[in-house]
Amino acid sequence: MRKHGVSMLFLFFVVIMVSCATTSAPLSQEAIIEEGMVLIPRGWFSMGYDDGEFNERPIHEVFLEPYLIDRYEVSAAEFAQFLNEKGNPDNRYFLHDEYATVIGVKNINGRDVEAENEPDKYIPRKGLEHYPANNVSWYGADAYCRWKEKRLPSEAEWEKAARSVDLRIYPWGNVQPDDTKARFNQKWAMHGLNVLLPVDALPEGKSVYGAFNMSGNVWEWINDWFRLNYCDFCDPGGDEYITTASGLLGKDINDINKMYEADPDAPPRRNPTGPDVGKFKVLRGGSWYEISEVKIRSTFRYWLDPLERDWSTGFRCVRDVYKESDENNTS
Repeated sequence: MRKHGVSMLFLFFVVIMVSCATTSAPLSQEAIIEEGMVLIPRGWFSMGYDDGEFNERPIHEVFLEPYLIDRYEVSAAEFAQFLNEKGNPDNRYFLHDEYATVIGVKNINGRDVEAENEPDKYIPRKGLEHYPANNVSWYGADAYCRWKEKRLPSEAEWEKAARSVDLRIYPWGNVQPDDTKARFNQKWAMHGLNVLLPVDALPEGKSVYGAFNMSGNVWEWINDWFRLNYCDFCDPGGDEYITTASGLLGKDINDINKMYEADPDAPPRRNPTGPDVGKFKVLRGGSWYEISEVKIRSTFRYWLDPLERDWSTGFRCVRDVYKESDENNTS
């Protein structure tokens, strides 16, 4: 009961806190293409998978306003540019080692020589410029997206972009994955950094909206703090939820009931952003390392310490768009 009470506290904070996401001006279709993003229309979609693991269940309806998401995972070349401008304080954003697609270098006698400590600059490894940036922490992913005047996606935003509105298991549909659709089940000992593929590889595996490699390649950092059951809030009018809300707000239980009766789609069914505090951050999409196809389906959820920088951790960003009208933004 104590554990459940804590999760209820987290979900209530979601209700009473206002999202801090940056709002950006709408982009023209030409600008969307130029920035390498795809538009995800506003509307309801089914999130979760009843036949999945405990933390994927249950399926529940979520409403999202329109947004843009990067067509591709952020590449080594793009992330190196960010590191050169913003630095890598205490290696907080990125870890340089043999597994990284980005490296630090020092200029010695006119040549760039790999240097893990105090590099003069960062560059992508030769030939891997368009491979995904890896060994990136949540802090590095978050800082990069802000630098680009974007942000990390919420779990709901990531999942809708990956699976659309038709309950598909994978971005491409319900057909089991193979090496034409997703990069997974690779062995480092056999392939080295070629366990990864370029961010624009495997067009047969892209989502309905045109986003590439949302299954496999690298795990993608999500903005949300992780909670074991992401549907604690599926029934905001439930007795336990109402009791918790009443105690925290100091309002009569009848008043709380009236509040939800007046707006049955109150947050966090609409534009959910997860708990306001936590220990781990969510990752989605699986990576080259996964043996099982289970971990690369669009509903599978993983979590790590936000400072973790791993050979399989990467990311992509999203950007808000303004709602023009209900007629022009339906899913």
